[in-house]
Amino acid sequence: MEDLMNFINKIKSKIPDFKNKNINEAQTKEWLIKPFFELLGWDFSNPDEVVPEDDDSTGKRPDYCFYINEKAKLLMEAKQINNSLDDNKMITEKINYCSNAQVPFLIITNGVLYRVYYSELKGSGKDKLLQEFSIIEEFDEETEEIIDKLRKSNVEQDKLLSYAKNIFILTNIKKTIESLFQFPNKKIINIINEKLKEILGHKFGNDEIEESLHQLNIQINTDVHEPPYDSSDDDKQKHTWTIEYQFKDKKWDSSYNLYKKLVKKLKESDLSFEENPTKIYIGFISSNINFCQIHGQKSGLKIWINLEMTDLSEQETLKIRDVASIGHWGTGNTEAVVNNESDFDWILPLIKKSYNKNVTN
Repeated sequence: MEDLMNFINKIKSKIPDFKNKNINEAQTKEWLIKPFFELLGWDFSNPDEVVPEDDDSTGKRPDYCFYINEKAKLLMEAKQINNSLDDNKMITEKINYCSNAQVPFLIITNGVLYRVYYSELKGSGKDKLLQEFSIIEEFDEETEEIIDKLRKSNVEQDKLLSYAKNIFILTNIKKTIESLFQFPNKKIINIINEKLKEILGHKFGNDEIEESLHQLNIQINTDVHEPPYDSSDDDKQKHTWTIEYQFKDKKWDSSYNLYKKLVKKLKESDLSFEENPTKIYIGFISSNINFCQIHGQKSGLKIWINLEMTDLSEQETLKIRDVASIGHWGTGNTEAVVNNESDFDWILPLIKKSYNKNVTN
């Protein structure tokens, strides 16, 4: 990863000039995309490994196909640097080609923004987005992890595929459980009632259980990343994570101070919660419910909030990213980035809304 980061740090300063000159697709490939993937171990000079795809009559074939042991593992569509990558017709055509060719992954990139699509995800076009990252934005551990899964050695071991399948299974299990509880049949109600009888010694009315299930908020940890520990089981039990750990033991002083100010503001607004630090985030917990998670970055905070996009106003959605079907840390399905205290004006009401929805209701 060190060589790759050195390349990215070197090229960052040139990207504004590339954009101003509006470099074409061929130049974008040569100066940005190919070096990026070569540093991930892919050999563009080896026809058994990376094959440029000639345009077919419909123009739906992506630009490159990446092979491992003669088996196509992922396809890539390269665009010129100023392309927004938002053309849903183009995305759908490339993904359909990917599906028909039985290749699980498609990468669409303009050399700066990289979007990874998984053909098995539900929906069409943009719905199949698995992950995305930009090389001009600060990398956190989550971004580094998805980039590392694009490394040839990891694609060869199907780590990217395992990651995508976990997301696919988990999101569908969550939707299934939510559906079962929102529209419970008699069998589900009877199972719950029998368990209640074991615990309490008596049952409730079927209509009472059904009404309670309608109000139940299901939280499933969507962390599908690899286990954060490499140490033994004994070491795992001994390690205690701290809030300071999230900020490189307070070396990231600006983001650490920003976090402390955010917590102070929340507690001043009568939110009662405990801070529960883990290796990957700090959970805000009240009544055993984790309603918000914060991941410390070198500058700013990445925040997952336990709200759905449907819980938000149109204005609120402008600041929030929907990560319900995208691999992410944290249990919340909406993601925000807070860079300074001026962001408190919009993030505090959203965290309070999550608290009210998940804790007080």
